[in-house]
Amino acid sequence: MAITVLLPLAFLALGVWEGQRAASDEEAMALQRARAAKVVAVLEARQGPADGRPDFGAQFRRNGRTYAGPLAIAEAREALNDAESALTLSRLRRYLPPVVMACAGIAAGLSIVALVAAALLGRAGRGSRDALVRGFSLVRRALPPLMGAQVVLAAIGAVAVVAFEASALLEADSLSTGGAKLLGIAALAIGASLWTAGKAVLQLRRTVDLFAPDPLPIMGRPVSREEAPGLWRLLDDLAARLGALSPDNVVVGLTGGFFVSSGPKVLEPGGGALAGRTLYLPLPFLPLLREDEVAAIIGHELAHFSGGDTEYSLRFLPIYAGVGRSLDAVALAGMGADGSHSLLTRPALQLGVFVMDQFHHAVRHWSRLREFAADAAGAKATSADAAARALLRTAAAYPRIDETLGSSFRAPDAAPPDLVAATLRHAAENGLDDPASHLEETQPHPTDTHPPTRQRLSSLGREPMPTLLAEAATPPPPDALSRLSAYFADPEPLCHAATADFLNSARAEAREVHQALEAAATGVAEEPVALHENTRAGAIFLFAFGGILAAAALALLALDVPGVDVTEERIVAGAGGGLGLLLILFGVPLLRRGNKPFLILRPDSLLIAGLDRPILWQHVADLDMSVDRGSVITRILLPPEAPFPARLPRGRRVKLDTKRHIVTFTAAPPRDLKVQGFADLIARYRQADAARRILAEEGSADAGNVTGA
Repeated sequence: MAITVLLPLAFLALGVWEGQRAASDEEAMALQRARAAKVVAVLEARQGPADGRPDFGAQFRRNGRTYAGPLAIAEAREALNDAESALTLSRLRRYLPPVVMACAGIAAGLSIVALVAAALLGRAGRGSRDALVRGFSLVRRALPPLMGAQVVLAAIGAVAVVAFEASALLEADSLSTGGAKLLGIAALAIGASLWTAGKAVLQLRRTVDLFAPDPLPIMGRPVSREEAPGLWRLLDDLAARLGALSPDNVVVGLTGGFFVSSGPKVLEPGGGALAGRTLYLPLPFLPLLREDEVAAIIGHELAHFSGGDTEYSLRFLPIYAGVGRSLDAVALAGMGADGSHSLLTRPALQLGVFVMDQFHHAVRHWSRLREFAADAAGAKATSADAAARALLRTAAAYPRIDETLGSSFRAPDAAPPDLVAATLRHAAENGLDDPASHLEETQPHPTDTHPPTRQRLSSLGREPMPTLLAEAATPPPPDALSRLSAYFADPEPLCHAATADFLNSARAEAREVHQALEAAATGVAEEPVALHENTRAGAIFLFAFGGILAAAALALLALDVPGVDVTEERIVAGAGGGLGLLLILFGVPLLRRGNKPFLILRPDSLLIAGLDRPILWQHVADLDMSVDRGSVITRILLPPEAPFPARLPRGRRVKLDTKRHIVTFTAAPPRDLKVQGFADLIARYRQADAARRILAEEGSADAGNVTGA
């Protein structure tokens, strides 16, 4: 409400105030023009001396000076021209406040309509899944143009506000140095507003037709009826008992949990496409669960087919994709270099986020209801006890699976050839987790959300009693691996193949990481890089401006200016010349500062001018930069065990906080670099040092493995 409604209303109030000021200014300019016209008429009507000499009795005072004779009439006519120009400008300014009020009012109105509509659609969506899809299909089509209109209205309103305030400088004829700077800032603000609006609209147009969701990646292998006869018989039996549709495909793998999907999928590795109803089974869970527990879980997943849940997901996933891309487009269009969002795009962005929140609430509502219904179906196919045990046992077994797969992914060359058997051994040796510690967790799923386990148990009419928890945490029996034979014709080659896929993926990622580390390690120069402050331009400006003032002072002394006495000339010349010399003197230290490096970067350290020792990159615990009046303030946090530097006697702009181990130094951005470029350069050196140390550790580990072998 504050961003999407109250902020536009505040601009509406600003437009009303500007309208009142415009009317008052126009009235004042009209009065000033009338007075100037009257003065010109009076001066022109005067009768000069009969002998034709100038009438020095005709006088006109302007800008603190008095003009007589012909100069008086000329200045009066110029004043009249200025008054007419100011009156014309003030009349043109009266068109700007209505633009501000119209843009702000329309933006606030659109926001109110969108907020109310989203809330109503969300409420309707919680009453009916069909209403949810219909309502948010409408949102999918309406939200991008609405967000674009919000950004355009905000930009036009901002341009009108800036133009109104900037034109006041022209109207008042106050183009001093400060006034010229303000006009320049106003021009930049207008250009930035139009650029942001144009970029947002163009990016939104590109995303209008991009509503197709990306295929769901699955690391797994499809198994046919010949490869898994027992599993397919179980599926057919459960589908018949539940009145559910059988899956078109069954995919097994090592990672993740049980799920079903009807959308487009891509199998990894290999990138093979898979369509139709698909059931995914994680192999490591199958020997850890009893047959009735596996049946309860599969019955739960098949119930999603019978309830149309997967087809429903196919209908709303494009809405997620389209609206999400629209939000990304607006966010990127208004994002600044520091990651903050522009005030022009923030109302549209907040509006889109609110709409998505209403959508999330409705989707989550139905997702929870459907999960409870699917749990009931799984219990119907087996028993409530089996369904409850399956929920608790999967939560208790997941940490052992994650530990085995995680260690193997980090060291694929040292991993065993059968990670399913390895997971079973790890679970038998270390036991399963206490299920009670996982009651508030939700089970992982690639697309849907699940209620916490405690709520799902309650919906089954079961409570996490000690007996149930103890039964769910029972270690797997010695012959647990033989349970796979009930599902697959030859489980061992299948487990080896799934393990090979997993380890090959780990090796591929390790290669990519290694290549990225090598690129980062060699991304900086080996020789020291000295950075100089970009103060030379400022020094040259001070020299040039000071020289101009000094030359003007000398010219004023050498020339006679009509209407100015000698004393005034000397005062003005002295002041101008003194200011010019002062500016030149200020430029000298700036020039010297730019000649000396303020920072020396090396691959392993950085040396700050004014400190007695370099700081190793590995000792930099944290680093942040901020900009203050054109200078970059860099703060470096060192760990307590790192040697803390000392400041040299003439160390400039360096502050040391020995209690908190913080080094702070201030400098202008380096030559040929902007602030962001400076920050990126520092980040590259930190990344390069970290990459070299990681590569060195990997080299030491490899050498140790070779020695051990």
